[in-house]
Amino acid sequence: MSVQLHDDDVVARLRAGAPGYPDAGPDAGRTLAAARRALRRSRGRRALRSVAAVVAAVVGLTAAGPIELPGGGRFVMPGGYDVHSLINQGEPPVFPRQRQLDDVEDLEGQVLPVADDLGLTRYIDEKAAWGRPACRVFTWSHGAFLDRDSGCANPDDPGLPFDAESEGAFTRVSDAIEHSGVNVHRIEKGGWGPGTSFHLRDSSWRWNWYYSYVPGTPADAPEEVRTETGLGVRLQVHVSGDWWFTVEPDD
Repeated sequence: MSVQLHDDDVVARLRAGAPGYPDAGPDAGRTLAAARRALRRSRGRRALRSVAAVVAAVVGLTAAGPIELPGGGRFVMPGGYDVHSLINQGEPPVFPRQRQLDDVEDLEGQVLPVADDLGLTRYIDEKAAWGRPACRVFTWSHGAFLDRDSGCANPDDPGLPFDAESEGAFTRVSDAIEHSGVNVHRIEKGGWGPGTSFHLRDSSWRWNWYYSYVPGTPADAPEEVRTETGLGVRLQVHVSGDWWFTVEPDD
């Protein structure tokens, strides 16, 4: 017999029966809110056949990437990417041309000048995840700094704890990234090939996406360079001027 469950009852049962479902943490509120919205949309359309069916539907919302929701539409978890916004050229997936042009214009206008001014060689801003705190790494003209929390660094890892000056410099880079509208979480100078790379935040376990600013790129540079690796194809696309867009297998 079908039973119509109250929203709070469903959430309570999900917590009791869904392995790994968070009671607390940075994603718990968002996940529960998404679950409640999905349940409210389903009321009046059909009765719930079993708690197990609800568990399967809601746990699916926690998966990375877009989810096809009952009744139509897609849901993308915060920090996730929507593969429907990518041009699927087989392997690997590439952002549309106009997206690439817009991104490099914003990076060159907003983020690159700040990175150059600070003498930045490494910036990492990893958000908190289940069981791990937010972790930051920042290397600039005044030295190397990182969060010394045990969840972020080993006792013998090089680097000083953030001081007031490095905190201010880190915030300056973060603000520039936010103003650019490009979802960058990592910047490396010389660490990922020539030039400065700007790595995009994503929830993919298969691919890494990043832009690279490589001064001195020749005017007759090829439109793209494909390299076979042990994990798949690494694709470098010449966007414009000294800018490249790279998609490579995530190791």
